[in-house]
Amino acid sequence: MQDEMKLNENINWNKVRLLLKIGIVGAIIILIGDFLMGWGVKDMNLSGIEQQVSQYLTVSDGRMFWSSLSGLIGVPIACVGHFGIYKLLKPYSQKYAKLYAIGILGFLAFAGAGVHVSSVTSAFFYKYMTAVNPETALATSMKFASYFPLPLYIALIPCCVIMVYAHIRAVAGGFSPYPRWCWVFSMLVGTLFVSLISMLGNYVIVNAVMVGVFSFGNIWMLGGHLLMLSKAKESIKNYKV
Repeated sequence: MQDEMKLNENINWNKVRLLLKIGIVGAIIILIGDFLMGWGVKDMNLSGIEQQVSQYLTVSDGRMFWSSLSGLIGVPIACVGHFGIYKLLKPYSQKYAKLYAIGILGFLAFAGAGVHVSSVTSAFFYKYMTAVNPETALATSMKFASYFPLPLYIALIPCCVIMVYAHIRAVAGGFSPYPRWCWVFSMLVGTLFVSLISMLGNYVIVNAVMVGVFSFGNIWMLGGHLLMLSKAKESIKNYKV
């Protein structure tokens, strides 16, 4: 009974619920920005990387602007939801909670104003380089991307790996109030599941979803934790510190 009281005192369930809801709103904002960039079809007459990025040639400047702004605003708001998950892990494991917090900080620092905005910038650069000189547009744009977005991706990816590892290890290992099987509400699982839509082919909705695949993973994770929050609260009665 004392263990149950201790955990309940350390977790403000109503606050966590609110944080998760705010985070979902942020993830949806990011997804809107992803859809603005991804809504288009690829030129199947091209091949390789040139084919993969050809859909961005038809994206208007206005859509690129709003996509950048959506990522810039949405990422910090989404991080609020992940802070809610951190609050749930902390009473059970300081180790995994700290690792998860490192992931959150990396996501906050490098995802929005970093990776998202710079990726849109690269698409903008490629679009106008193609208009000026199609023969050198791809090579020049890849060089641009290697100087600017790539370092940000290099910084962000380890943070995401740490975040995913800490979450799966904590939940699957019983270091959280959630049932162990709730590790399936990982960003990685949601991202991989949604990415299966790519098998449907070159359609605007498919391409848009694929650009937003990580945002769907984010929504899957935050939404799953919100959905199972009542179950997590009940499980405290059976937990022994």
